[in-house]
Parts: sequence; C-alpha cells; structure tokens
Amino acid sequence: MTNEPTSPSPPSEPRPVLLMTGGWTTQGLWQPLSEHYDICLAHPQMSQQLADMGLPGFGLQKYGNAEIQETAINVAYEMADKVRHGMGSVNGVVSEAFGGDVPENLQPEYTNKWWPSMVGEHLRNEAIIVQMLEALVNERKVVGCLVHEDVTPDARTIVLWCKSHGVPTIHVPHANCFYTGDGWDIHTESISDYIAASGEHEREFYTHWEYSKWSQDGRIRLCGVPQLDGWCHPEDNKPSRWEARRVLGIILRDADGNPIKDVNGEEIIDMDSFLLIYASSWEQLTNTTGGFAGQMEESLRQAFEAAKELGAILCIKMHPGEAQGTEQVYLNALQQYAIPGFVTRQFNEYVIMAATEGKGALLSHGPSNICISAAMVGVPSAYMAVDDFQFPFPGPIAVHPGGNATHAIKMAMQLDKSKTWDLFSKNCNDAWPNGNAKERIVEFVREVCSPSQ
Repeated sequence: MTNEPTSPSPPSEPRPVLLMTGGWTTQGLWQPLSEHYDICLAHPQMSQQLADMGLPGFGLQKYGNAEIQETAINVAYEMADKVRHGMGSVNGVVSEAFGGDVPENLQPEYTNKWWPSMVGEHLRNEAIIVQMLEALVNERKVVGCLVHEDVTPDARTIVLWCKSHGVPTIHVPHANCFYTGDGWDIHTESISDYIAASGEHEREFYTHWEYSKWSQDGRIRLCGVPQLDGWCHPEDNKPSRWEARRVLGIILRDADGNPIKDVNGEEIIDMDSFLLIYASSWEQLTNTTGGFAGQMEESLRQAFEAAKELGAILCIKMHPGEAQGTEQVYLNALQQYAIPGFVTRQFNEYVIMAATEGKGALLSHGPSNICISAAMVGVPSAYMAVDDFQFPFPGPIAVHPGGNATHAIKMAMQLDKSKTWDLFSKNCNDAWPNGNAKERIVEFVREVCSPSQ
C-alpha cells in the first residue's frame, strides 16, 4: 500500500486590519482588539509600543517611501501656490474677524508671507497619510477605523479617507465635553459613522448637536470610558490612601517643618491632614473660552484661600498640557502664600487616592474630567465655572464669578455618595460601577467592523 501524495495546505488568509489613530485613551483596547484584528496604528510613536507589547499589528509608516514623500510635496506646493494667489479673501476674513483692528503680525504684508507655506506644510502631512492609506488598502483588507478623536487634522484626514472608501469609522471621544453654549465649538463636531459614547450625558451632547437620528438608529452606543475601568474597583487597581500619601511625600512635620520620625527612624505618614487638590488647566485654542489668564489667576487665588480656611495641605495637580516651567510658578506661589503643599504634573491616581476616606476634596478649574475619577472613589469636588463650560447636571458644586470656593467645597462634602457621586459617575461613564467599557467597545467594534461586510 502506497501513501497518496497530499496537496499542500492553502495559505491562510491574512487577518482583517483595524486602523487606529493611537493615543492613551484607546491604548487599553489594543490587547482585546488584537484578538480579532491586526492593528494598524497611524501614529509612529505608538506603533513601537504595540510591538513592545507583542501584539499583532504594525505602523502605517511602513508604507512610507520616497515616492510618497515626493507626491505629497508636489501636492502641497500646488495648494500653497493657489492659496498665495487667493490671499485677498483670506486677509478680508481676518480683517472682518478683528473688526478692522488687525494685530501687526496678521497684517497682509506678514500673512502673505507665512500663511501659504503654513497651509502647504499642513497639507503635505495629510497628503503623506493619504498616500500611505492607499498603499495599505492595496495590500490588506481594512475593515474598520477607530479614532479617539476626529477633530484633529490627521484624524479628520483618516476618517474622511475611510468614508470615501466605504470603511466604517468609530469615534471614541477621549473625554466628556461639558460645553453648554449655543455657538460653534470644535468638540460639537463629529464626522465618524459611529460614536462610542461614554454615558448618557455624552449621548445627549451629540444628539443636541444635530445627531438626533444617530441615537435612533444605533449609531451612538453607550459604552463607558475605557481608561476609567480601573477606577471602578480601586481596591484591586489603585493604591491605598497610605501608599498614595507615602509616594507623594505627605508626612508629619513639626512646627519648623522638619519630618517627624518613628522609633526606627522612619518618617511617619500623615494620614489625618486634609488634602485639597487643585486641578489646574491649560490654555487651548479649540474652544470658545476667553480671558484664560485672568480666570486661572482667580482660580488659583481661590484655591489658596480655601486651603488656608480649611487648614489643608494643597496639592496643585497640573494639567499635562501646561507649558514647561510652570511648576516653578506654582511653587513660588505656595511659598508666597505660606501654604504647605506640593506641585505635580503626573501621579493622577496617587493624588486622588490620597484624598479618599473623607480626608480630602478636589477643586478644579472648569468642569474637568478629573472630577469623574474623584467621584468614583468618593472624593467630593467643586469647580470654577468658566464661560459656557459647566456641569449641566447634579454633581460637583460650581463656583461662579464672585462665589466662594471654600463654601462650595464644604457643600460638596455634605453630599451623599450614593445619591450624588454615584449618579454623577454613571451619567459620565455608563460602565460604572462594573468597569467593562473595554469589553463593550470591543463588542461594538466587532459588530460594525466585520470582515464579511
């Protein structure tokens, strides 16, 4: 009996590709999504992290080459030339915007020189992305695209390209937006096919901005906030109050400010002092707020006054987007006001956990998303109301112009956790208290981005 020759097995089909823009908001989705897709990351700095994690996928930059660069440059030069010939209308719009009182650096003799080249440079970057996407789709089957925001130039370019090629796009907003005005704001726009909303507030927000039909046909899905899943079970995922205060260096000190040590010479952690967290902000050009410097100065003054009146240690929790060197400005202010405290740009989790169990509160500049993290672990919060940015539902106590932050913080501390902070958390994060936002988003992606479609 002879063995019949067997035919070689046909090569397996390449896995479907899911295009993602990268970013810390969706980084926690890489692993569960990689079980179903090869992930293609549009941002080069993130693709190396994907490789370091050993997950199947690659960076879009693998398709970049000299020919693509040359094509993009030619496109950019052509557009820059068209812009240069149309500068009359641009200067007219600028003049109208300033009511005729145009700043010197925006006068025609200046803008005529830098505006066309700036437009061309931006367009060159987008043209490179488009060319790489074309190369990608010619080689692999792209079944979907997930972006953590679709308001930036790169993300908009990717989303628009996907829509033109019939590739479904899902927008996972990086955070809740608490804009309450009626005018245009960049966050009121979304051009993706679907939105993975964090909670009821976010669904209502997008529905208000002309997406009413989306909520009716399933294009807006309540999923929760993936980066907050760990806050739902802090006992398993977060440091204790003792550990947080140890890391932050909150220790007992004598009248002269010297550390108090135990019999073994170890510094004693201060577990009883009240910790007031002041969450600062940064000047953005993406919203309608104005007079930022004056507003920040008033917020900081209120934080210092509240710390004095509450007898608190003041933690100035900087926004990561603040300019380098701002740390020293805050440290100088602490010394000027003679308030015990410290400044940190990082350690978000440690800062909030150090204020748990009734030993702290949070004051933020504007309706910050840090208030959601605080509420999930029972830390009460107040915030300085800023223009048209406010919490439009019960939760953190607003300090309006002329108000008193100390009074607002005391009011926040009187609110019942289950009736206020838990409801507030759920409204902003539908995955509260289960912590299953990642699973819900992956399920949503699999429904929308099916290889069979």
